[in-house]
Amino acid sequence: MKNTQPIKLNRDFRRLYSRGKSVAGGFVVVYMQPNKLDCNRAGFTVSRRLGNAVARNRAKRLMRESYRLLEDRLTGCSDMIIVARNRAAGKTYAQISKDLEFVLLRLGILSARDEYHD
Repeated sequence: MKNTQPIKLNRDFRRLYSRGKSVAGGFVVVYMQPNKLDCNRAGFTVSRRLGNAVARNRAKRLMRESYRLLEDRLTGCSDMIIVARNRAAGKTYAQISKDLEFVLLRLGILSARDEYHD
């Protein structure tokens, strides 16, 4: 994650949950709020209800990789929390990536796909 710093503090998570704008997709929910920094900050969470540790870690890895490949298209600087929904268990990378792209587009922080590179 080039331009992205991790969000690790509990107070930052709570702030985004309470005051951030959220959009839910089929497999992920993103809470977002613009920041005044010169970089994006992202945090990833998975509930224990999603499954055992293996399933939770896999879901988190898939979300991180999807975000990493989309971060060049992000506009502006914002804080965001990406949360895996329970139905994300057992989904493929393509499904998670497509859903994250859809959610970020709905939030208005992702630029449209560049047709020359596809």
